[in-house]
Amino acid sequence: MKSLLKTSTEKQYSLAEYFALEVANRETKYEYLNGKIVSMAGAQPEHSSICTNLITTLTNQIRRKKKPCRVYPSNQRVKSEVGASGKMGYFYPDVSVVCGKPEFADDNPKTLLNAVLVVEVLSESTFEYDFNEKRTYYAAQESIQEMLFINYEKPTVTRVAREKDAWQISDYQSLADKIPLRSIGVELPMKEVYRDVSFPKSNKKDIKTLIR
Repeated sequence: MKSLLKTSTEKQYSLAEYFALEVANRETKYEYLNGKIVSMAGAQPEHSSICTNLITTLTNQIRRKKKPCRVYPSNQRVKSEVGASGKMGYFYPDVSVVCGKPEFADDNPKTLLNAVLVVEVLSESTFEYDFNEKRTYYAAQESIQEMLFINYEKPTVTRVAREKDAWQISDYQSLADKIPLRSIGVELPMKEVYRDVSFPKSNKKDIKTLIR
């Protein structure tokens, strides 16, 4: 998720209107939450660095372990439908991973239907939207087995994993930690997530610290 969000007016939009907006405004990405449209604003450098680290690290590990998975960047749209309620969501996670043959809806642009892992890079300003709102939709998507919510303002990663019929939440705050991603059969080192990422150090001079 980008660092800033802009919500369209309180008008309820149909899916047809949402798709038309996406096609007409290729330079901007929009997400759809059951009638509400949210435009994606520009990202902070730290956000972009973490996304690059994630794609590089996950791709390398998947190839090294010869897993039948592929990693998609933030321009890949995914779909989620909340059970019998009929609530529909279309999102652009910062990173998504699919194992096996990817399945796409015949949309424009095409929408991924069977992601097993989605990742959102967030800040305090986007926490409510990413973790509280979008997580509900992701959790309803049967294919999704794990979610990562990564704070780019401090070294904190929250893993949300499907365990039988429940979701388990784990927090990682040490750069020495390795996050188990069982849905794709690899581990994600925290140090690699935050490689070359700077954030404020808690002292009077507010000196920037760089993770390498």
